[in-house]
Amino acid sequence: MRRELRAIKWLLKSYLDYDRPVYGSFKVTHRCNMRCPFCNVWRQKTRDLSTKEVFRVIDKLTESTVTVLSLEGGEPTLRKDILDIVKYAHDRSFYLFMTTNGTLLHKLPLNKFSKYLDFLHVSIDEGHNNLYLFDELKKYTPEIKITVQTVVTKNDIKDMRWKVEKAYDAGARILLMPAVNLPGAESMAPDKREMYQELMKLKKEFGSTIVTSDAFIESLVNHYRCKSFSVMIESNGDIVYPCSVIGWKVGNLLEDSLENILLSEEAKKARNVMYNCKRECMLYLHAETSQFNNIYNLGKYAISTIIGYMKR
Repeated sequence: MRRELRAIKWLLKSYLDYDRPVYGSFKVTHRCNMRCPFCNVWRQKTRDLSTKEVFRVIDKLTESTVTVLSLEGGEPTLRKDILDIVKYAHDRSFYLFMTTNGTLLHKLPLNKFSKYLDFLHVSIDEGHNNLYLFDELKKYTPEIKITVQTVVTKNDIKDMRWKVEKAYDAGARILLMPAVNLPGAESMAPDKREMYQELMKLKKEFGSTIVTSDAFIESLVNHYRCKSFSVMIESNGDIVYPCSVIGWKVGNLLEDSLENILLSEEAKKARNVMYNCKRECMLYLHAETSQFNNIYNLGKYAISTIIGYMKR
């Protein structure tokens, strides 16, 4: 019930005041055991926080409107204390996810992680060079709820079907998102209309197996503007805002509350940059949460998500 109350608090504050974040993406480390061509996180040299410092950051998020917390990297399972972090976040009543490249799943006590995570997100795609994990999913789905995250490039739109089929057969769900249209990666971005058409076909056929929302799929072919309904926390506690593409550091959660940081002049400046941004880069986190622009869309998303969980 505490999670639901926090969600209501976020909704009310966002409509009465400025856009408040409901989704927190916390990069608990920049270290990674892979070198993916469409990701530069591993190149960053930001220090990792200690366990106690991570807990302090989570406490600050607990005091905010953030309701959904995603623990990411880098590769979060490289942290020896990752299970302690997951448990701590769970005990503070977040809807909790963790994203991993899956290469270390065989070393994790998944039965323990499953007590605290709502879903484990496993990134599987050509860029991660880990497509073999599609054939291993069945080993893990009896122990923990898995959502596969896969990045679609212009070269593998045709492969979406077999990836969805693999996830369906394993009892997992799948989130398909386009390679982000950013400087240095433009050549990898798929044709958005072609991806839209294929995704719509697959969604009709496989239903709740595909968790890419209808609103996000529609944004592939319709113009949209991002809202600041999400916040990104770097591995040293920095708040990069409003996003990792056009944003910059506006504060640090070890030094101030999220509320104070987002009320600062620097954060207001960053929000104005986002409201005027016309990139439509399809960065999933921001494009997805920006669809929560009215109670109808938010309610529709929540209901479809709950029904999807019940069906699987």
